[in-house]
Amino acid sequence: MTNNATTPDNQTGWSARRIGICATQLFLYCFLAYTCSYLGRKNFSACIPAMIEQEFITKTFAGTVNSAYMLVYGAGQMLNGIIGTKIKPRYMIGTGLCGAGLCNVAMGFVPSAGIMPLIWALNGLFHSMLWAPIIRTFTDLLPAGRKEKAGTNIAASCSIGAVLAFLIPGLILKFGSWRSVFYISGGVLLTCFLIWVIGNRFLSGYIRMMEETTARERAILLEKAEAAAAAENRKVKRSLPAILVASGLWAVLFGLVCNGALRDAVESWAPTFLKEQFGLDASMANIITVIIPIISISGTYIANWMFLKLLKNELTTACIMFGIAALCVGGLFLCRDMNAILCAVFMAVAISAMWGANHMFLTVVPYHFAPLGVTAAVTGLLNSIIYFATALCAALYGVLADSFGWSVMILIWMGIGLAGTFFCLLFARFWGKKRVALDEGRI
Repeated sequence: MTNNATTPDNQTGWSARRIGICATQLFLYCFLAYTCSYLGRKNFSACIPAMIEQEFITKTFAGTVNSAYMLVYGAGQMLNGIIGTKIKPRYMIGTGLCGAGLCNVAMGFVPSAGIMPLIWALNGLFHSMLWAPIIRTFTDLLPAGRKEKAGTNIAASCSIGAVLAFLIPGLILKFGSWRSVFYISGGVLLTCFLIWVIGNRFLSGYIRMMEETTARERAILLEKAEAAAAAENRKVKRSLPAILVASGLWAVLFGLVCNGALRDAVESWAPTFLKEQFGLDASMANIITVIIPIISISGTYIANWMFLKLLKNELTTACIMFGIAALCVGGLFLCRDMNAILCAVFMAVAISAMWGANHMFLTVVPYHFAPLGVTAAVTGLLNSIIYFATALCAALYGVLADSFGWSVMILIWMGIGLAGTFFCLLFARFWGKKRVALDEGRI
């Protein structure tokens, strides 16, 4: 990105200080939106032990509900990623927050479990309207120097949101029912929707100015890329399929699938594992599970530091994160009958490492595609793949836990961690060459 984005006041009269204030406000609105979204998507996992205890659902049915969410969320990520290259991000994010809030309220009113997969699948569709547009907001509407920081700092919203998604339901379940969890979650999301709409209205002038600045810069970059391509007697890739093939993005997908199979799936089943393995009540299992996101918030920052200061390669960084996760899952296997808090810590460090790998896959990798104007599409594609893997595993894990117990499940998780380590190491050098070509406009 050129310096035009940091000093558009040369042409528009906007001061650097005013730009900085508006950029910070926009980031905070995005941060709030994604933090609240976690309460409206992870709360079902927090309620699983209570619903099973009341015989409202079984573990297998819980896996089905989670899979319905993740399948639709994954498909929605791909669809909304492509749509997100055409529609302004603020409209998609607002629609997602409002729709997800209404779905959560509806979950509290269900008379029987049969309709839950449908409502939660619809919830997944609305949540899929958030991440890719947020990343596009950063690449298109934040000045140079703030884009990368925003991409790293937004990861904290995931951990904070996950803390709230287990802590708040845990406290509610102590004094009320699982239905109250969904009512309150829906109210939080609808409040966040109103804040988003009002906040964007106040920032409309800044957003319009940054959209015009970004459009000018992209036009300059495209002109330079076409000139370089003409000198080398080749064509500039313009269509999304051509860009995806030429960029070597496929090399990222193997590790991406392993990341989805390990991170969200393990996190979703943590409360149930602790309740069944150590005889905790549903409320206490959720409160102990809060350890996981508190520790996991460090994973993104550690991975980002390793990437920027040492490794300079997303797959090499992810390889190390997978190795750490596999070791921690091995520790979980050894202490699975000893202590609930120790198990939660092992799970937390493993998931923290997977958040670090996830940051490489879903934030850092798509940034290389910003000059081509397809950041939202690439982010949506990668996010859809990771959640297809998560959806498949969420249902499978429920069946396996019922059939073979938690010891077998933990060994499977360790195998996935080792597979992710292998694939990332295998393709790291290839991707390293392709990412340089993307940055230099040679794709």
